[in-house]
Amino acid sequence: MGAAAEHRGNALICRHLDDELAERRYSEQCAFALQVAEDCNAFSTQAVSYLADPRGMRQKTVERAKARRGWAKRHEKLMAAHCVWVDVDYQDIYAYHAACVARAKAARELLVFALGCWTIPDNITVPRAAA
Repeated sequence: MGAAAEHRGNALICRHLDDELAERRYSEQCAFALQVAEDCNAFSTQAVSYLADPRGMRQKTVERAKARRGWAKRHEKLMAAHCVWVDVDYQDIYAYHAACVARAKAARELLVFALGCWTIPDNITVPRAAA
C-alpha cells in the first residue's frame, strides 16, 4: 500500500471517529439542555404558584407589590414568555430550552420584584440558567 492510500485511509478513519464524537457530544448537549429546561419549568411552576397564593410573613409584601407600578410590565413579560413556551415545538430541544429559560427568567424577575427586600423562599429553588 502506498503512502497516498495510507493517508486516505487515515483520513477516512479520522472522519468516522469525528462523526461518532460529534454525535455523542450532540446527544450529551441535548440531554443537558433538556435537564436545564425541566429545572426551569419546575422553578416557573413554583414561582407562579407562590405568587398566586403567597404564604407567611411575605404575603402582605407580595399583595402590595401587585399594586405597584412595575408589576404590570413584569407580569406581561411573564405572560408573553409563557405564551411562547406554550407554542414552542417540543421536538426541537433547543427551542424548548430557550423558551423554558426565558420563562424562568421572567418568573424570577417578577418574583424578586414581588418580594421586594425579602429573599426567595427556601422551598423555591432558582436554577442557574434563570439567575
